[in-house]
Amino acid sequence: MQPPILPRPDLEALGVNYRRIPLLSIGRGMYLDSRLILRKLETAFPSGALGGTTADQRALQQLLERWTVDGGVIARALQLMPLDGPLINSEAFRKDRESMGFRQFDVSARIKARPEAIVMIRECFALMETTLLADGRDWVFGGPDPSLGDIEGMLPVSLLQLD
Repeated sequence: MQPPILPRPDLEALGVNYRRIPLLSIGRGMYLDSRLILRKLETAFPSGALGGTTADQRALQQLLERWTVDGGVIARALQLMPLDGPLINSEAFRKDRESMGFRQFDVSARIKARPEAIVMIRECFALMETTLLADGRDWVFGGPDPSLGDIEGMLPVSLLQLD
């Protein structure tokens, strides 16, 4: 476990001063973005790949990725993080995140944005429940196990548990 803000002793011991985790090192390559890490692992270990296997699945996976990131779902999920958690109320944590451009960590801004964020997250759940999961399947691609499509579609929910 690494602290939520710098310094991160285990990473510093590896000569890494990057502020974001997770990270992946394969040989001399260092991968610092979660989605890039997943793609690299998919390539390195194709027998355990979680990504879509058909053109339709790959397209859906990319749409879900863009929806959560570019479509603002992640930003709205961050605005709904609990206001009373120890991490979000840490001045050092807030300053660290705000220095990265994350306005969602300003408590007063999050309080103001909450109603709109609730509406958007409810709409997101409704969309998933009335389309991709409407037939009773457990996973986006309909298989026996979760896939990258599920990771992309559920990433905002995991952010709500950041504290």
